[in-house]
Amino acid sequence: TGTLLIAGPFGDDGDMRGIVIYDVATKAEADSIISNDPAVKAGRLAIDIKPWWAAKGSVLK
Repeated sequence: TGTLLIAGPFGDDGDMRGIVIYDVATKAEADSIISNDPAVKAGRLAIDIKPWWAAKGSVLK
C-alpha cells in the first residue's frame, strides 16, 4: 500500500525483535496493517504501537 517506510530486526537477543515504521495517519490504521502480518496472526510476534515523528524533510537512506 506504500505505507511501509522501514522494517528490520534488532541485532541483539533482547525481548524486542525488531521495528516496523509505517507512514499512516492513525494508530488504528497501523494496527490494521500489522495485525495481518502472518507472524502476528500466528502469535509468534506481539505488537506494541507507538507514535513517532520525524522532522519535516527527513529521509531514510
